[in-house]
Amino acid sequence: MMRNFIILLAALVLSACTGDRKEVYSQFVHLPGHQWLRTAPCYFKPSVEGDGMNVLLSLRHESEYEYATVEFTVDILNRDSLVLRRTVDVPLVDNNGNWTSDGFGSLYQGQVPVADGIRLDSASVVLVWQSMPCDTLRHVSDVGISIIGNK
Repeated sequence: MMRNFIILLAALVLSACTGDRKEVYSQFVHLPGHQWLRTAPCYFKPSVEGDGMNVLLSLRHESEYEYATVEFTVDILNRDSLVLRRTVDVPLVDNNGNWTSDGFGSLYQGQVPVADGIRLDSASVVLVWQSMPCDTLRHVSDVGISIIGNK
């Protein structure tokens, strides 16, 4: 009961902080076997339109994840062009070796902004690649994006 109250309170606080902005899309891709191949991007087709969109990237990983960071390459494509290509390096542990992402048990989730104020159309596609030095990134369960737009 107390947990539900805390979740409700957190949702209210977060919605108050977004002002005239709202989440218009959110989706996760589950990685089978909790492994992510360098050659296999996560594919998102948000089907939202508008100017001034903000894109956030989320990662769910296990406590057995082997690295202190994770590096992504994010490609955002509209109908006929590459709108954005950005490499994002996300620190996952602090200077003391503690996870900086939120989580329960052995599963953690972190979220970082990727792009602010971009234009998306109904044909937009977002591809997220792992850009780590290894071919197979282990102990990563899900990759997701959220798109925040104007009300």
